[in-house]
Formats: sequence, structure tokens, C-alpha cells
Amino acid sequence: MIRDAILTGLAETGGATISRLLQHADVAADTESAAAMEMLLCYSSEVVFDAGKWKLAQTGRSASILAEIENYSVSTGRKIFRLSSALARLPAHEHPNEDELKQALGISHAKYELLPNAMIKRNY
Repeated sequence: MIRDAILTGLAETGGATISRLLQHADVAADTESAAAMEMLLCYSSEVVFDAGKWKLAQTGRSASILAEIENYSVSTGRKIFRLSSALARLPAHEHPNEDELKQALGISHAKYELLPNAMIKRNY
């Protein structure tokens, strides 16, 4: 129904605004409908808000690793941090190896990058 129309619209377009999603779902484009649509999208785990558009959420191991890094970065406000701190909430058997980490950082579109330990200076 409306949910299916929204997910189909996002899959076809790769991302859309609330007004575009309302049109795609054949829902009246009034303030109340837009607010309800936005609330539903905010609570849906199937979509994310990125670069001013609603998009289908990425699934898989790389996405979960990147989500943990993003959550840590946002919650601490840090731009440079240890990976082990960012991934502390993941069980040890789910921590990425170097190749998996590079793949996860690759889907971040250069938002995050891995710095060698030699580039990190310690303040003692």
C-alpha cells in the first residue's frame, strides 16, 4: 500500500524528498500528510535521510560497521578517534578485518578515512 509505494519510489529514484514521495504514493500534499510521512520515515529502519533526500538504507556488514562509526562520531562529536572505541558496541567476532574496514569506509563516500597510527600524535 502506501509503504510499498514509498519503497518502490525510493528504489526507482535512488532518493526523494517528502513531496515527491507523497506524489508517488498518491497522497494529498498538505502539511499534515507531509508531517505524517516524515514521522513514519524517521521511525523506519528501511530508509535513511542523506543529503536532503530520503533513501533506502544500505544493508549488510559494511553498513552496520559504518553505522557504528557514524553513531560514535555523532555522539562524541569527535572527528578523529580510535576505531576500537567506535566499534566497542559490536561483539568481538563482528569486528572487521582490514579489507572489510576498507570496503565499509568506501561506501561512506570519503566521509571517513583510516589514518595510520604514525599520523596520530599523542598529547602527553
